[in-house]
Amino acid sequence: MKRISIVTPSYNQGDYLEATIESVLSQGIPGLEYIIMDGGSTDQSVEIIRKYEKYLAYWQSQPDGGQTQAIIEGFRRASGDVLAWINSDDLYEPGTLAKVQREFDANPQLELLYGDYSLLYPGGRKVAKPKISFDFSITLHAFLMIPQPSSFWSRGLYEAVGGLNPKYQFAFDYDLFLRFGKYLEDRPEAIRHVHDLWSQFRVHDTSKSVSLQERFMPEYEAILAQFGVPARGLMRDLRKNAALVKTLLRYYQERGFIPVRKAAGKA
Repeated sequence: MKRISIVTPSYNQGDYLEATIESVLSQGIPGLEYIIMDGGSTDQSVEIIRKYEKYLAYWQSQPDGGQTQAIIEGFRRASGDVLAWINSDDLYEPGTLAKVQREFDANPQLELLYGDYSLLYPGGRKVAKPKISFDFSITLHAFLMIPQPSSFWSRGLYEAVGGLNPKYQFAFDYDLFLRFGKYLEDRPEAIRHVHDLWSQFRVHDTSKSVSLQERFMPEYEAILAQFGVPARGLMRDLRKNAALVKTLLRYYQERGFIPVRKAAGKA
């Protein structure tokens, strides 16, 4: 049976951290290894972590160089066959890790696995966000179909691509998934998408994806440049439009609908 290691990076997320911890520990799977890497929080985070200390494989609270470095260090300490991180304001749906464990146990060729997720808005409103199967060209030019909190991968894959890149602090998951996809480009059977809601991504004013959105773009551009995508120009636009069309067709073929872009801030 594959052992799963989960890392939670956190810094001053005491308002949400306990719910995240409980969503992990309540999964009830054998061999779960849970690591919390706190960046030296000054709120109630450490008090919360101490409540669950006996259930944790490791935890620390000290300056750590930022979220990416915290996750890297957490994975360095992890011993599981399957790795993932969940941020300290997100949640796993009940039963998710048992499903992940079954998928990896049943499919020896599997390296990268992901499900769907929901956006969790203040007040508790949830909006499901269905995804589609992985395609490297779509991911590179138009649309990342892998929701980070619903994604899991083998230790071997993580080590083969060199792990997370510590120079990225905002788009590091995009960089990692692109490198995963490129490495597995000739092995489509090694990537599996399951049509099931596995996590909740919390939307709030202080999350990095909301409050620091403008900081993501320079990193996105640097990552795209690594894969030979030009900064601008007709060819980039053509490839993006072609990938968007491919995305819509895949949604229709796999999900039976074509997604409609909503206004900013709306579900």
